[in-house]
Amino acid sequence: MSDPARVHIEELRVSGYRAFENARLRFDDLTVLVGRNGAGKSTLLDALEFVRDALSDSLVNALERRGGIQALIHVGPRNAKDLSVAIRLKLSSRYLNEVWGRTGLGAQLGSLSEGAHMTYGFRIGPKRGGLGFEVKKEVASGPHQQGFIRAVRGSRRIDGLGLPHGVLATSRDALALPFAAEHDALYRALLDALKTSVRAYSLSPLAIRAEPPLGGASILSRNGSNAGDVLHHLERGKGDIDWINRHLRAITPGLDKVRTDIAAGRRLIRFHQRFSDGHGAFFDVGDMSDGTLRCLAILLALRQKPSPALVCIEEIEDSVHPAALGVLLDAIEASTSRCQVLLTSHSPEALSHPAVTADRVRVVEWREGTSQIFPLSPGAREMSLPPRSVGKLLRTNALFTAEGSDRVEGDFFTAP
Repeated sequence: MSDPARVHIEELRVSGYRAFENARLRFDDLTVLVGRNGAGKSTLLDALEFVRDALSDSLVNALERRGGIQALIHVGPRNAKDLSVAIRLKLSSRYLNEVWGRTGLGAQLGSLSEGAHMTYGFRIGPKRGGLGFEVKKEVASGPHQQGFIRAVRGSRRIDGLGLPHGVLATSRDALALPFAAEHDALYRALLDALKTSVRAYSLSPLAIRAEPPLGGASILSRNGSNAGDVLHHLERGKGDIDWINRHLRAITPGLDKVRTDIAAGRRLIRFHQRFSDGHGAFFDVGDMSDGTLRCLAILLALRQKPSPALVCIEEIEDSVHPAALGVLLDAIEASTSRCQVLLTSHSPEALSHPAVTADRVRVVEWREGTSQIFPLSPGAREMSLPPRSVGKLLRTNALFTAEGSDRVEGDFFTAP
């Protein structure tokens, strides 16, 4: 990553989570999920958000938003008794120092001048009798052989370097990491990273057209409804707005620039269209196509500040013309120096872009009563090389996968 302050998401692990009995998703700078409808692509994005929601709000609320523990636990040939989710990530040394300086908790970087690889996750299951749930295990592990924390939550207590005796979760249905983060710098850095690093988007042109009341957010909401506020924030930097306008001009013929305005307490988005005679006029979001609005929101997601470590975009091709799709993927490829990007797609045109190489593709398939994640087979990798592409393989039903799926072997939380 070009920005040494970034967090790098390395891997997501899920077990007993909705359609997934056991799977691991390894992340590249650009990762593309391909699979039929209902295969489980959206579930992987939801699992990332589930960890964030559980730590940002509460585990109770994160579960309730998803229908409760019983709605999440895997049902299949081997019904799961509980569910587990874990994220492996790297915290850079600059990021650690910034968090430690901001919190005043203090810590010594020591031999970890290159940063720290961390894994965080938890296992939860229904209480006996089926009423409610409980946390059965919570793990926050790092390079403990170098003096960093390795903590396992079993009986509501986290023990780790520098923690006072008796740091507890408040109850069996609460996670302990937020409480441990009040006392230890590394836990605080890990918590902050998990709460801010992942942003997933299912963008809605209808929500963008609603133009809600003025706000001060610089982070784009999941459906893109606050696109005007984010655009206004980026207008303060000439480089950012020039980048957005340059790509919009290539996406929508005749479009010259986009800017914000204010009316009746609302943040408006205005598009300037230039005509062949040299004149032009401004149009509002109600006059623009769904595709143009989605493209604007995707560009904002890539350029928002502070930049998330991982930006996830569902169905990149939705409402977007194939020619505009190429421009979007150019922008995404260029943005991988700022953040990682995860895309889901069914589009042969999207998968034909040069950025979508075989190494970046993960195929999600429903097999034997469970969703599984596969890399491409060696033969498919070879067939996807230029002048052919992954998109051509999809179009000819030749997107063959490796024999074995990507799954966690050994202990779910500590397996390499």
